[in-house]
Amino acid sequence: MHWSRRSLLSLTLLFVASSALATPGLDELIEQLKSAPDFRVRISAALQLGKSLTGDAALPLEAALDDGNASVRAAAAAALKNLGDQAALAVLKAHRSDKSEAVRAQVVAAIKSLEEEQISGPKPKVLIKLGIMKNASGVKSKKIESELAATSRRKLSELPGVSVLAADGSGPGADPSSSAKASKVPMVMVTGNVSELTASREGRAITYSASVEYVLHTMPEQAIAAKVSGRASATSSEQDFGDSVKLAELRRSVLEAAIASALRRAPPALLAAARL
Repeated sequence: MHWSRRSLLSLTLLFVASSALATPGLDELIEQLKSAPDFRVRISAALQLGKSLTGDAALPLEAALDDGNASVRAAAAAALKNLGDQAALAVLKAHRSDKSEAVRAQVVAAIKSLEEEQISGPKPKVLIKLGIMKNASGVKSKKIESELAATSRRKLSELPGVSVLAADGSGPGADPSSSAKASKVPMVMVTGNVSELTASREGRAITYSASVEYVLHTMPEQAIAAKVSGRASATSSEQDFGDSVKLAELRRSVLEAAIASALRRAPPALLAAARL
Protein backbone atom coordinates (compact mmCIF):
# COMPACT_ATOMS: atom_id res chain seq x y z
CA MET A 1 0.00 0.00 0.00
CA HIS A 2 1.53 3.30 -1.08
CA TRP A 3 -0.53 5.65 1.06
CA SER A 4 -1.83 6.07 4.56
CA ARG A 5 -3.51 8.76 6.59
CA ARG A 6 -0.08 10.29 6.95
CA SER A 7 0.05 10.69 3.18
CA LEU A 8 -2.62 13.39 3.21
CA LEU A 9 -0.98 16.12 1.16
CA SER A 10 -3.41 18.92 1.80
CA LEU A 11 -5.88 19.67 4.52
CA THR A 12 -7.71 22.96 4.08
CA LEU A 13 -10.15 24.32 6.61
CA LEU A 14 -12.83 26.82 5.66
CA PHE A 15 -14.83 28.34 8.50
CA VAL A 16 -17.93 30.38 7.65
CA ALA A 17 -20.33 31.66 10.26
CA SER A 18 -23.01 34.22 10.91
CA SER A 19 -22.34 37.59 12.53
CA ALA A 20 -23.08 35.96 15.89
CA LEU A 21 -19.55 34.55 15.68
CA ALA A 22 -17.80 37.89 15.36
CA THR A 23 -15.58 37.09 18.36
CA PRO A 24 -11.84 36.45 18.64
CA GLY A 25 -10.69 33.04 17.44
CA LEU A 26 -9.03 30.48 19.69
CA ASP A 27 -5.47 31.45 18.70
CA GLU A 28 -6.21 35.13 19.25
CA LEU A 29 -7.72 34.48 22.68
CA ILE A 30 -4.72 32.41 23.70
CA GLU A 31 -2.37 35.18 22.60
CA GLN A 32 -4.43 37.79 24.46
CA LEU A 33 -4.35 35.71 27.63
CA LYS A 34 -0.62 35.27 27.33
CA SER A 35 0.56 38.76 26.46
CA ALA A 36 -2.16 41.45 26.47
CA PRO A 37 -0.84 44.38 28.55
CA ASP A 38 -4.32 45.22 29.87
CA PHE A 39 -5.30 42.73 32.60
CA ARG A 40 -8.97 43.25 31.73
CA VAL A 41 -8.31 41.86 28.24
CA ARG A 42 -6.57 38.85 29.80
CA ILE A 43 -9.54 38.27 32.11
CA SER A 44 -11.96 38.38 29.19
CA ALA A 45 -9.79 36.01 27.17
CA ALA A 46 -9.61 33.53 30.05
CA LEU A 47 -13.37 33.50 30.54
CA GLN A 48 -14.02 33.04 26.81
CA LEU A 49 -11.51 30.19 26.65
CA GLY A 50 -13.39 28.54 29.51
CA LYS A 51 -16.48 28.41 27.28
CA SER A 52 -14.61 27.26 24.18
CA LEU A 53 -15.51 23.53 24.28
CA THR A 54 -11.96 22.65 23.23
CA GLY A 55 -9.16 20.94 25.11
CA ASP A 56 -6.67 23.26 23.40
CA ALA A 57 -7.66 25.97 25.88
CA ALA A 58 -6.52 24.01 28.95
CA LEU A 59 -2.76 24.58 28.80
CA PRO A 60 -2.97 28.37 28.26
CA LEU A 61 -5.42 28.61 31.17
CA GLU A 62 -3.14 26.55 33.39
CA ALA A 63 -0.26 28.88 32.54
CA ALA A 64 -2.45 31.87 33.44
CA LEU A 65 -2.67 30.57 37.02
CA ASP A 66 0.77 32.18 37.38
CA ASP A 67 -0.30 35.53 35.91
CA GLY A 68 0.92 38.57 37.84
CA ASN A 69 -2.62 39.85 38.29
CA ALA A 70 -4.81 38.11 40.88
CA SER A 71 -8.02 38.77 38.94
CA VAL A 72 -6.56 37.04 35.89
CA ARG A 73 -5.51 34.07 38.00
CA ALA A 74 -9.00 33.83 39.48
CA ALA A 75 -10.55 34.03 36.01
CA ALA A 76 -8.23 31.26 34.79
CA ALA A 77 -9.28 29.00 37.68
CA ALA A 78 -12.97 29.70 37.02
CA ALA A 79 -12.43 29.01 33.31
CA LEU A 80 -10.75 25.67 34.03
CA LYS A 81 -13.74 24.74 36.16
CA ASN A 82 -16.09 25.63 33.32
CA LEU A 83 -13.93 23.83 30.74
CA GLY A 84 -14.20 20.62 32.75
CA ASP A 85 -10.79 19.22 31.75
CA GLN A 86 -9.83 16.61 34.35
CA ALA A 87 -6.16 16.93 33.40
CA ALA A 88 -6.12 20.38 35.01
CA LEU A 89 -6.63 18.96 38.52
CA ALA A 90 -2.94 18.51 39.26
CA VAL A 91 -2.07 22.09 38.26
CA LEU A 92 -5.00 23.51 40.20
CA LYS A 93 -3.98 21.62 43.33
CA ALA A 94 -0.48 23.06 43.00
CA HIS A 95 -2.03 26.56 43.22
CA ARG A 96 -4.16 26.05 46.35
CA SER A 97 -1.74 28.25 48.30
CA ASP A 98 -2.02 31.29 46.04
CA LYS A 99 -1.35 34.50 48.00
CA SER A 100 -4.75 35.90 46.97
CA GLU A 101 -7.77 34.76 48.97
CA ALA A 102 -10.05 35.28 45.95
CA VAL A 103 -7.81 33.12 43.77
CA ARG A 104 -7.63 30.40 46.42
CA ALA A 105 -11.43 30.34 46.59
CA GLN A 106 -11.73 29.94 42.80
CA VAL A 107 -9.06 27.25 42.75
CA VAL A 108 -10.78 25.27 45.52
CA ALA A 109 -14.14 25.60 43.72
CA ALA A 110 -12.61 24.36 40.47
CA ILE A 111 -10.96 21.39 42.19
CA LYS A 112 -14.22 20.45 43.91
CA SER A 113 -16.19 20.66 40.66
CA LEU A 114 -13.69 18.57 38.68
CA GLU A 115 -13.43 15.94 41.42
CA GLU A 116 -17.22 15.66 41.54
CA GLU A 117 -17.26 15.17 37.77
CA GLN A 118 -14.73 12.35 38.16
CA ILE A 119 -17.36 10.49 40.19
CA SER A 120 -20.57 11.45 38.43
CA GLY A 121 -19.15 12.02 34.97
CA PRO A 122 -18.73 15.32 33.10
CA LYS A 123 -21.81 17.47 32.62
CA PRO A 124 -22.45 18.39 28.99
CA LYS A 125 -22.72 22.05 28.03
CA VAL A 126 -24.35 21.37 24.67
CA LEU A 127 -26.57 18.53 23.47
CA ILE A 128 -26.18 17.61 19.81
CA LYS A 129 -28.95 16.10 17.72
CA LEU A 130 -27.66 14.74 14.43
CA GLY A 131 -30.00 15.69 11.62
CA ILE A 132 -30.05 14.61 7.98
CA MET A 133 -26.71 13.58 6.47
CA LYS A 134 -26.67 13.92 2.68
CA ASN A 135 -24.40 12.85 -0.14
CA ALA A 136 -24.46 15.48 -2.90
CA SER A 137 -21.08 14.51 -4.32
CA GLY A 138 -22.47 12.66 -7.34
CA VAL A 139 -20.90 9.39 -6.17
CA LYS A 140 -23.72 6.86 -5.96
CA SER A 141 -23.13 4.99 -2.71
CA LYS A 142 -25.33 4.75 0.35
CA LYS A 143 -22.19 4.03 2.37
CA ILE A 144 -21.10 7.66 2.07
CA GLU A 145 -24.07 8.94 4.04
CA SER A 146 -23.64 6.28 6.72
CA GLU A 147 -19.90 7.02 6.93
CA LEU A 148 -20.65 10.73 7.24
CA ALA A 149 -23.15 10.12 10.03
CA ALA A 150 -20.96 7.67 11.96
CA THR A 151 -17.76 9.72 11.73
CA SER A 152 -19.59 12.96 12.53
CA ARG A 153 -21.10 11.37 15.62
CA ARG A 154 -17.70 10.12 16.78
CA LYS A 155 -15.87 13.39 16.14
CA LEU A 156 -18.56 15.50 17.81
CA SER A 157 -18.58 13.17 20.83
CA GLU A 158 -14.86 13.78 21.26
CA LEU A 159 -15.41 17.52 21.81
CA PRO A 160 -15.25 18.51 25.51
CA GLY A 161 -18.61 19.49 26.95
CA VAL A 162 -20.58 17.96 24.08
CA SER A 163 -23.06 15.09 24.35
CA VAL A 164 -24.52 13.56 21.18
CA LEU A 165 -28.04 12.21 21.53
CA ALA A 166 -28.79 8.60 20.66
CA ALA A 167 -29.66 7.86 17.05
CA ASP A 168 -31.98 4.88 17.55
CA GLY A 169 -34.73 6.57 19.54
CA SER A 170 -33.70 4.88 22.80
CA GLY A 171 -31.85 6.04 25.88
CA PRO A 172 -31.15 9.71 26.59
CA GLY A 173 -31.94 10.67 23.03
CA ALA A 174 -35.40 9.15 22.89
CA ASP A 175 -37.02 12.56 23.25
CA PRO A 176 -34.42 15.24 22.47
CA SER A 177 -36.64 18.13 23.52
CA SER A 178 -37.41 16.51 26.86
CA SER A 179 -33.72 15.68 27.38
CA ALA A 180 -32.70 19.28 26.82
CA LYS A 181 -35.46 20.67 29.07
CA ALA A 182 -34.81 18.18 31.86
CA SER A 183 -31.08 18.82 31.92
CA LYS A 184 -31.39 22.56 31.18
CA VAL A 185 -28.68 22.06 28.58
CA PRO A 186 -29.16 23.82 25.21
CA MET A 187 -29.52 21.61 22.16
CA VAL A 188 -28.15 22.15 18.66
CA MET A 189 -29.11 20.18 15.56
CA VAL A 190 -26.27 19.43 13.15
CA THR A 191 -26.97 18.48 9.54
CA GLY A 192 -24.22 17.47 7.13
CA ASN A 193 -23.51 17.25 3.44
CA VAL A 194 -20.71 15.70 1.37
CA SER A 195 -20.45 18.21 -1.46
CA GLU A 196 -17.41 16.69 -3.20
CA LEU A 197 -15.83 13.26 -3.35
CA THR A 198 -13.71 12.85 -6.46
CA ALA A 199 -10.77 10.88 -7.79
CA SER A 200 -8.54 12.47 -10.43
CA ARG A 201 -5.35 11.52 -12.23
CA GLU A 202 -2.42 13.92 -11.85
CA GLY A 203 0.54 12.66 -13.84
CA ARG A 204 1.32 9.20 -12.50
CA ALA A 205 -0.60 9.72 -9.27
CA ILE A 206 -4.22 9.54 -8.22
CA THR A 207 -5.68 12.25 -6.00
CA TYR A 208 -8.85 11.80 -3.97
CA SER A 209 -10.57 14.96 -2.70
CA ALA A 210 -13.47 15.47 -0.32
CA SER A 211 -15.45 18.48 0.85
CA VAL A 212 -17.93 18.45 3.74
CA GLU A 213 -20.26 21.13 5.04
CA TYR A 214 -22.25 21.24 8.27
CA VAL A 215 -25.15 23.49 9.13
CA LEU A 216 -25.80 24.19 12.81
CA HIS A 217 -29.40 24.86 13.82
CA THR A 218 -30.57 26.54 17.02
CA MET A 219 -33.27 24.44 18.66
CA PRO A 220 -36.18 24.09 18.93
CA GLU A 221 -36.94 26.53 16.12
CA GLN A 222 -34.28 24.96 13.85
CA ALA A 223 -33.02 28.38 12.77
CA ILE A 224 -29.68 28.28 10.94
CA ALA A 225 -27.03 29.68 13.28
CA ALA A 226 -23.74 28.87 11.55
CA LYS A 227 -21.94 26.79 8.95
CA VAL A 228 -18.59 25.03 9.11
CA SER A 229 -16.92 23.28 6.22
CA GLY A 230 -13.72 21.40 5.54
CA ARG A 231 -11.78 19.95 2.66
CA ALA A 232 -9.08 17.29 2.41
CA SER A 233 -7.20 15.44 -0.31
CA ALA A 234 -4.74 12.57 -0.52
CA THR A 235 -2.59 11.12 -3.27
CA SER A 236 -1.65 7.50 -3.97
CA SER A 237 0.27 5.74 -6.71
CA GLU A 238 -1.13 5.10 -10.18
CA GLN A 239 -1.19 1.33 -9.70
CA ASP A 240 -3.68 1.73 -6.85
CA PHE A 241 -6.25 3.20 -9.26
CA GLY A 242 -7.40 -0.26 -10.30
CA ASP A 243 -7.51 -1.61 -6.74
CA SER A 244 -11.07 -1.10 -5.49
CA VAL A 245 -10.20 -2.06 -1.91
CA LYS A 246 -7.36 0.45 -1.65
CA LEU A 247 -9.39 3.20 -3.29
CA ALA A 248 -12.33 2.57 -0.95
CA GLU A 249 -10.03 2.90 2.06
CA LEU A 250 -8.46 6.02 0.60
CA ARG A 251 -11.92 7.50 0.07
CA ARG A 252 -12.86 6.77 3.69
CA SER A 253 -9.61 8.30 4.96
CA VAL A 254 -10.06 11.47 2.92
CA LEU A 255 -13.71 11.81 3.92
CA GLU A 256 -12.78 11.39 7.58
CA ALA A 257 -10.04 14.03 7.23
CA ALA A 258 -12.51 16.47 5.65
CA ILE A 259 -14.95 15.86 8.50
CA ALA A 260 -12.20 16.39 11.08
CA SER A 261 -11.10 19.62 9.38
CA ALA A 262 -14.62 21.02 9.57
CA LEU A 263 -15.37 19.95 13.13
CA ARG A 264 -12.01 21.06 14.50
CA ARG A 265 -13.28 24.64 14.52
CA ALA A 266 -16.89 23.79 15.29
CA PRO A 267 -16.89 24.72 19.03
CA PRO A 268 -17.38 28.51 18.52
CA ALA A 269 -20.22 27.78 16.11
CA LEU A 270 -21.80 25.34 18.55
CA LEU A 271 -21.65 27.93 21.32
CA ALA A 272 -23.30 30.51 19.09
CA ALA A 273 -26.02 28.07 18.02
CA ALA A 274 -26.59 27.13 21.67
CA ARG A 275 -26.73 30.84 22.60
CA LEU A 276 -23.93 30.40 25.16
